[in-house]
Amino acid sequence: KVIKNKDGVRNSHTAHAEVMFSLDGKPRENEGRVIGAALCYSGNYKLRIDTDESDYHHFFAGINQDNSTYNLKNGEIFRTPELALTYSDEGLSGSSRNFHRWARLHKLANGTKLRKILLNSWEGVYFKVDQEVMAQMMKDMSQLGGELFVMDDGWFGDKYPRDGGSLGDWVVCKKKLPQGIEGLIASAKKCGIKFGLWIEPEMVNSKSELYEKHPDWIICQDNRTPTTGRGGTQMILDLSNPKVQDFVFGVVDNLMTNYPEIAYIKWDANASIMNYGSYYLPKDRQSHLYIEYHKGLNNVLERIRTKYPHLLMQACASGGSRVNYGLLPYFGEFWTSDNTDAYQRIYMQWGVSNFYPAIAMASHVSADKNHQTGRRTPLKFRFDVAMSGRLGMEMQPKDMTDGDKEFAKRAI
Repeated sequence: KVIKNKDGVRNSHTAHAEVMFSLDGKPRENEGRVIGAALCYSGNYKLRIDTDESDYHHFFAGINQDNSTYNLKNGEIFRTPELALTYSDEGLSGSSRNFHRWARLHKLANGTKLRKILLNSWEGVYFKVDQEVMAQMMKDMSQLGGELFVMDDGWFGDKYPRDGGSLGDWVVCKKKLPQGIEGLIASAKKCGIKFGLWIEPEMVNSKSELYEKHPDWIICQDNRTPTTGRGGTQMILDLSNPKVQDFVFGVVDNLMTNYPEIAYIKWDANASIMNYGSYYLPKDRQSHLYIEYHKGLNNVLERIRTKYPHLLMQACASGGSRVNYGLLPYFGEFWTSDNTDAYQRIYMQWGVSNFYPAIAMASHVSADKNHQTGRRTPLKFRFDVAMSGRLGMEMQPKDMTDGDKEFAKRAI
């Protein structure tokens, strides 16, 4: 049995690097001996269970070796990913509780601190961000008892406003936000809530000032035409390059230096490595790319966490594609899925909770008619499901009825 990932960036997109073994036949929830294992790595991995002719089971877990030959220099140290192991004689739930306790106390950034109840703007307005609507959403969330407003994608880009382009140009789009982030923070303060925003700093669009200045910063072979992703223009920055690492660190550092009141950052990643190759790495080290990318990413995140230890960041990647213990020391939570249908979320959150604590699992109350499935569910049901993770909202509050607003206020 093999469980593996070769995405390059988002390693829980189609499979996950955790597994449980029952030693007493069919696993039970509260009884029986169970071994749980989680690979603490953000890159390509391979888990392999090999059963020999004696019916012994051998478990191997580590970096996926495909296209990842790594040549060590004399004296160089290579640290392989940690494998977290636990044992319980209280069934699957006992193993889960061990992981939850360990994560909150030792692995998750600020794992014992109470989280703020937030409103995220994405499903409320999508890319249609503007100063007036953001202020209205903040006011409405404040009146519901919320504590934090997060402005999602759509807020940036000067030469190329964010409408399918401008990833890499992390400056405010003055057409949409003439008062800038200062105006948004002022609105949040007026409402008595905190402010946060969305970024995707590992990525760049071909339609951007950054790509015009640094076309050699992307992951690609220099004799190939780049394959683009989302929107037909998205590419990945080469984090094996120290200059790119400095740039990505600078995205967060510049925001926090200029606007120290920012209380939350949603860090997204919406692409796979499709153009294998590095302008930065020499020919004899091209096969280091998958590994060096994540060493670079961890270096950036370590610098951010050291300088801003109390900043809460969310790991998002096309939804829940970065749910792993390799990144959680730098993030306080992950976005569980882009599917916010409460009925679907029950199954997803149940599965995720095998290995990850509720405090790490972002779960939002979305619109009456769900945007992904079209299903209608009662507001109480949506709140009940969202409350089993880190409670938030993902809708346009002004579209709620007075009765729903009163219920939401009581629920919060």
